[in-house]
Amino acid sequence: MARTARLVWVDRVPLAFGLDWVPLLGDPEAARARARRLGASHRVVSGDPPAALGLARGLPAGLACWSAADLLARRHPRGTVACALPLDGGLWHVLAAHEGVALARADRGYPDADLAREAIEALRLAHPKLELLAAHAGAGAAGLLETLAGQAAGRPPLEPVRRRGPRLALLVLAAGLGAAGWLRWGGGADAAAAPDPDARAGWHAALERTLARRPLHGEAGTRALLDALYRQPARLGGWSLHDLRCQPGPDGAVWQCVGEYRRQGLLADNRALLRAAPAGWRLDFPSLDIARAAWTLSLPGRRPEPGGLPRAGLLARDWTSALQAVLPAFSVLRLEAARPLAVPPPHDAQGRELPLPGDFPALAVRALRVEGPLRSGALLAPLARAVSWHKAALTLAPSARPGVRASRLILHLEGTVYENRS
Repeated sequence: MARTARLVWVDRVPLAFGLDWVPLLGDPEAARARARRLGASHRVVSGDPPAALGLARGLPAGLACWSAADLLARRHPRGTVACALPLDGGLWHVLAAHEGVALARADRGYPDADLAREAIEALRLAHPKLELLAAHAGAGAAGLLETLAGQAAGRPPLEPVRRRGPRLALLVLAAGLGAAGWLRWGGGADAAAAPDPDARAGWHAALERTLARRPLHGEAGTRALLDALYRQPARLGGWSLHDLRCQPGPDGAVWQCVGEYRRQGLLADNRALLRAAPAGWRLDFPSLDIARAAWTLSLPGRRPEPGGLPRAGLLARDWTSALQAVLPAFSVLRLEAARPLAVPPPHDAQGRELPLPGDFPALAVRALRVEGPLRSGALLAPLARAVSWHKAALTLAPSARPGVRASRLILHLEGTVYENRS
């Protein structure tokens, strides 16, 4: 659920806390469109060049205010810093920045100082060199707030997100009238050079079918997948989880999952597991000591829109940099080289391949492979906007010594990253 930003007045300067931060993978116009689509009241970009988009909700339309997280990031253009600030109402707010960019998993409030410190330690898993700023209750916190408020004078305030209403309708009407005039008066000479409509429709239909088979799961689908893995019982009726594998079915929306359990206790038997099994499980017992549980999982996803996919250059610069930031929390985080998206060519009634339209989207995909502790999976969710997952697995490693990159529950993910090369 979207959070509402909170205003804190410092020396008559309103500072906004609690923005939602997402990686900025498109041009400024695309960022504005995304802010409108997500229902933000204000937006700001962080970094030079911009690498994160901050979305505020619920702020007054006519009030000039500034993002505290962005001001902190601009004050620290190098390294990784974080702080926990006590605000009114007993709330402790965590701000963090990396290389001058507000971090996506910060700018959040917590009901007590211990939870705020735990949040900072979670950030340290991805940024081992994180520096904790001396901003605690008392003069330190007040001094940092005053410093941030003082920086606001040299920065533009948050940009209001304007809705497209009558102005867009007028633009569409004008474009329609212009197109009609061109067709009436100036289109005849060039009409013969227009692309074959049958070829265009055939190729775009083929692209639609190709994209529909691998829906984008994004942050919401990734969190739903991770939540399903977190809920998987590790022990049940005297049986212990050995491994778990999930893959999408033919339609891409419903996943098929199979978990293998091993009999542990001397008194454990099939009846005990059948009694304890969650509703919806289908159990079979291939041997006396092994049980397999099968069930289905529905994940939110959407068909990729070519125009909304990240540009290749921005993905290589910003998104891969964000992956590099969380690399220390995984034993494997591998992004393969891009390859063109394979679209089966359509054919006409005589079986001849239709010509490719000149304006056909040039899309590419990259294979993404992830392996590491299950707890580290949460670091990937904010970075998964252009990711389609096609395999998830859990394996149990009882003898593993827990560490930053090691755990007794190991997560395996395989997916595809889309990019636009048009």
